Amino acid sequence: MKAKTNCSGFTLLELLVAVSVTALLAAMLLNITSQVVTTQTEASGDLETNQAAQFILDRVQEDLQCAVYRNDGNVWLAATILEDSLNSGAWVQAEQNKPATASVRITAEDWEDEPSDETLVTNNQGSLLESRFGVAGTWLRFFSQAPELDPATENKGGVRAVGYQIVRYGLTGADTSKPRYQLFRSDVTAKETFEAGYDMHPASGAYGANAKEGVRTPKNILNPIFNDVDGPSTDFSLAANVIDFGIRAYLIEKNDEGTGLLRQIFPDVNATSTSSSSGYELLATNNVNYRTKPNSSLYAFPEVVDVMVRILTTEGASAISAYEQGLIKAPEGFSAEEYWWELAERNSEVYVRRIRVLPSGI
Repeated sequence: MKAKTNCSGFTLLELLVAVSVTALLAAMLLNITSQVVTTQTEASGDLETNQAAQFILDRVQEDLQCAVYRNDGNVWLAATILEDSLNSGAWVQAEQNKPATASVRITAEDWEDEPSDETLVTNNQGSLLESRFGVAGTWLRFFSQAPELDPATENKGGVRAVGYQIVRYGLTGADTSKPRYQLFRSDVTAKETFEAGYDMHPASGAYGANAKEGVRTPKNILNPIFNDVDGPSTDFSLAANVIDFGIRAYLIEKNDEGTGLLRQIFPDVNATSTSSSSGYELLATNNVNYRTKPNSSLYAFPEVVDVMVRILTTEGASAISAYEQGLIKAPEGFSAEEYWWELAERNSEVYVRRIRVLPSGI
C-alpha cells in the first residue's frame, strides 16, 4: 500500500491575490507616509514663518509705539512703496528678477481679474493679505526712542532714525553667499541722528538717496538709511526670506457719539496726492508745501498702522532661488512674472498686525 504524499503549495490565483493585497497595502502605506511628510513639512514651514513674523512685528511695534514727532516743518515719518530695486544701492540682481509690475497690487486696477470682492470695489483696494507692496516692499523710516539693540551703545533710548526695507542680499558679506530677500532694520545712533538732523524728507533730508553721505547700502557693513562706514550705527537683517513688507496708515476720525472710524492716508488709493505718480508715498509733516495739492490730513502723523509681512518657507526660498537662477522654467500657461508669484504665494505665509501709534513730542 502506497503512502499518501502531501503536495502543499500556492495556486496561481492565490499568488495573484497575495500580490494584489501586498501592492494595495504598499500603496496605502506610501500614501499615508506622503501625507505625514507633507503635513510635517507644512507644519514646520508654518512654525518657521510664524516665529520670524512675530519677531519682525514685535520689533516694528516697539519702534512705532516709541515714535516721536514735532510740528517744525520737517518730515518725522516717511513711507515709500519701492517699485524697483534701486533704493538700497546694493540689490543683487538675478537672472529672473522679482517682477516689477506684478509686485504692485495696491488699487483695484492692479488686480489682473475683474474685482469680485465688494471691498475692492468700494474702497478701491483689496485685502491687505493679498496686497503687494512693490519689488522692495515699503521703505518705512521714522524717529523713535525705542531701546537700542546694541549693548555697547551708551545713550540708551535717545531719539534715533530707524528704517525698514527689503534688500536681496547675501546672508553673509562673502561674494559667494547666496542672495536672499531680507528685511533690514537700520538703527542710527542718537549721536549720528543729532548730527544728521531730524528730517526724513527724501530730497532735502539727510537720510535720502541724494544726501551728501551717498546712496544707502545694506550691511552687513553699512546702514541702509545712513551711510557712515566708521560710525557705530546698528544695522542688521531682522529675517531672511521676507519677500514683501507693507503698511497701511490711518487717522482716527471721531464723531459726536464718541466713537470713530479709521481714515486711510497711506497708500493714497484715491490718488488725491501728487507727490508720486500713484500716491504711494507718505511724508508726515505739517509743511503742506511738500505736496502740490494741499490736504493736511495727507501729511499727518498716523495714529494707527497696519503692518503686513510675507515670508517664504525654507522650501519656498529654495524654489524661488532656483527659478531666479534659471534652473527651472515657467510651465506652459504662465508668464515669467506670473510664475514668480505663483511660486511665492504657494510657499509663503502672510502675517498682519494692527498697531496703535501714540507719538510723543520733543
